[in-house]
Amino acid sequence: MKREETVNIIRIIVNSYPNYRPADMSDTVDVWHMMLSEYTAEQILAALKAYILSDTSGFAPSIGQLVDKAQKLNAPEEPNEMEAWELVSRALRNGYYGAAKEFEKLPPIVQRAVVSPSQLRNWSQADMESIESVVQSNFLRNYRIVLNRAKEVAKMPAEIRRELANNAVKLTDRQRHPQTVKEPEVRIERKTIPMPSGYMELLKKELSAGRE
Repeated sequence: MKREETVNIIRIIVNSYPNYRPADMSDTVDVWHMMLSEYTAEQILAALKAYILSDTSGFAPSIGQLVDKAQKLNAPEEPNEMEAWELVSRALRNGYYGAAKEFEKLPPIVQRAVVSPSQLRNWSQADMESIESVVQSNFLRNYRIVLNRAKEVAKMPAEIRRELANNAVKLTDRQRHPQTVKEPEVRIERKTIPMPSGYMELLKKELSAGRE
């Protein structure tokens, strides 16, 4: 978003909320422009309209509130908890012999909640009663955490998202292919203690006497 577009956003907020009067308009624009630079003017304008039309507090939006609105308006729709569980439940029917194949069919966010094909295989070995209670409960708890984390990460700056994505890829590779991760070689140093000279002379004498 360009600086002049940020100025327009601030003007709309000022005109919509009489109690919102920045002490220094130039500084306010600078801060908002820096924080919202990764968004387009259209995205923030749509978020601002959604906020104003649904607001009943009478208070102007903060940067975080507009980012939250923008994310909700532009984020791809993810399966809700029960839809995600239905996908996992289907995968479990072939989860023992086809764990890897079934895991790859799952949406990425559901995969993160399942964690790995081996987890899917382990779950598939449980009896039906356990699957519908313990396994389902564990998955839904994981999925809730993953979903909330994904929403929070989406609000972060691009460089932080890239770093988190790289770390996630490395972790996933280690989970899927643990055999490719080499453990550091541990070398044990064996220290020898020299025999006292007196004992060495005595040993030589006993050996000589034995030969005679």
